[in-house]
Amino acid sequence: MATVSESHPPTPDHNALGKAAFVLGLLSLVLSFIPIVGFVSWLLAPLGIIFGLIALRRPSRSLAIVGIVTGVIALFVCYSWVKGTQAVTQAISSDTFNNDGTQADNSSAPIINASVKGLWKELEDNKIAAGKKYGGHRLVFTDERIHDFGGTATDPSMDFLGKEDEFLVHYVTATFSAADGQKIGTLKKGQKISFVCRQIGETFGEGYSLSNCSLK
Repeated sequence: MATVSESHPPTPDHNALGKAAFVLGLLSLVLSFIPIVGFVSWLLAPLGIIFGLIALRRPSRSLAIVGIVTGVIALFVCYSWVKGTQAVTQAISSDTFNNDGTQADNSSAPIINASVKGLWKELEDNKIAAGKKYGGHRLVFTDERIHDFGGTATDPSMDFLGKEDEFLVHYVTATFSAADGQKIGTLKKGQKISFVCRQIGETFGEGYSLSNCSLK
């Protein structure tokens, strides 16, 4: 007697970890191309890779493989962002706008007057022009209002208002030597002070920071 073979429906994909790896990997890859927000990929991409590796031991491994590949690519993109930011920061040395990255001693450089807000605007408008104006100088800031304090007594810093726009307020951090730590400890938020800085550094995204500063 002939037997009739029964048709079996396709087996559904029950590899939940593979699906999770795919979602995390794809999401981390998309976010990795977005400045600032992309740093979330440092968390999502490794999770996608880990879930994908575990899911490889189960049937229906295609999504797991895609999750691993996209997670690895996302980590590479994030790493490229970090290296690029470091390169930009290193390109600005002690003589402010020295693009070859060599270190220069500005302790006796000529003095030029500046303001936190004004310098921010000039850098946004034309960094090259600002470099020609301020490069190789010590920058004197007068009557700048303190927004907040940071660091320690041996490595003090203060924040000043750099720029306001419709949604965000941007601050510039100035770091000082331990010699100014005791005096800075007597200051208050909102107080106006004057100081001199010998170095400008770029911050991630937009903006700048000040270092090698001393109170006047």
